[in-house]
Amino acid sequence: MTLARRWALAAAALAALLVAACVVGWALVPSDAELARRLEAEFEARLGQKLAVGAVRWRVLGVPEVEVLDARTRQAPAIEVRRLAIRPQLMPLLRRQLVIDRLEVDGAVVPRDALTAFRGRSPGGAGGAGGAVVLRSVVFTDVTYISYSGVPVVYEGEIDLDEDRLPGRVQVRRPGVEPPVSLDARRDGRTDGAAHRYQLRLRAGGGSANGQARLATSDDGRMVLQGELAPRGVDVASLMAAFHRRSFVGGLASGETELRAEGETAGELFRSLRTRSVLEVERARILRLDLDKAIKTLGQDRAGQTPLDSLSGVMATRNTEQGMKTEFTEVKAVAGNYSATGKATLYRKQIDAQGQLDIGGGIVSVPFAAKGPTREPAVEIAWGSLAGAAVGTAILPGIGTVIGSKIGGAVSGPPKVGADKAAPERTRR
Repeated sequence: MTLARRWALAAAALAALLVAACVVGWALVPSDAELARRLEAEFEARLGQKLAVGAVRWRVLGVPEVEVLDARTRQAPAIEVRRLAIRPQLMPLLRRQLVIDRLEVDGAVVPRDALTAFRGRSPGGAGGAGGAVVLRSVVFTDVTYISYSGVPVVYEGEIDLDEDRLPGRVQVRRPGVEPPVSLDARRDGRTDGAAHRYQLRLRAGGGSANGQARLATSDDGRMVLQGELAPRGVDVASLMAAFHRRSFVGGLASGETELRAEGETAGELFRSLRTRSVLEVERARILRLDLDKAIKTLGQDRAGQTPLDSLSGVMATRNTEQGMKTEFTEVKAVAGNYSATGKATLYRKQIDAQGQLDIGGGIVSVPFAAKGPTREPAVEIAWGSLAGAAVGTAILPGIGTVIGSKIGGAVSGPPKVGADKAAPERTRR
């Protein structure tokens, strides 16, 4: 047999072997529909919730990618994802590792109540061989988060993770909002003792809130986040409008903010976040309420605004299972001959506020309270003289609302006064 014939036979045998391998490989590779069903089963096995997948598309040539289209959890309320794309590395798959260079989420609806079912569950291993999942970056666009109060807010951003799996940079934005609202957190490569340091830059309401945060691990293995921010010139009404909230107070807020959180996972860290802010509002004004006009008309006409000489207070927030709890203390507002002090709590769409309105430098003092749904709380007033009664009827609904919303702007408008009983006149000599 000549050398040429031997090469021809070898080539033919190799070609036949490759054809056979392709046929076998094609038979072993699942179809898109079968891959979708496998994904649904794996999701339920790992996370304990049923999943419905519209379609799965994948490619190996060029940049490997797996696309999941029109997926939704079978729960009420459901998490919906229009498109999720995974770009894995091929070689680690041979070692039973999943290394994802890029995870893209485009178009999703995430109700807060739906996330409760996934707490305490992990979609992958923590590291090493045997099913480990390593994520390098996440990009999300058109993601709608629905809070406990039912308000939908759209976000976009990117998260880059370092080799130790800690975030190297986090960017979050509110698309289509003017003035821009964004958060940029960058790991600066230095440590503060055992803590990793991040530089924080926030833009909101035409102002800023820059600072730093430190992420450490406690002796019991929990993550601890501590930080400080310095809000400067943040337009309260503009900020609230960016998150589809209506503020009752306008002005530029500045001050100092401290934050703290701890938890075993990133989710727990977020859910435990607490903040405390000492704030002053420049060019403050009460929106949609003219105090002088209200007094002159005994409450018949309140349309307009009321400029404030000063407005200050302490605001503390805390994430809970039923949404954010906000507490206002040491609240002080001055407008000409009127001044108000008080405190309030906003939680689960309810307000609980107490305070005192002083007129003419304290000649007449009127205590008040507001309690009930934030949109229409019941107001209790200790009546005084006829002037005090007029003030109570015309002004206190607005002032009570201000106490509960002067920084956060969570109350949409003045409450209605219910049937209140008269109380002895309180005067000062």
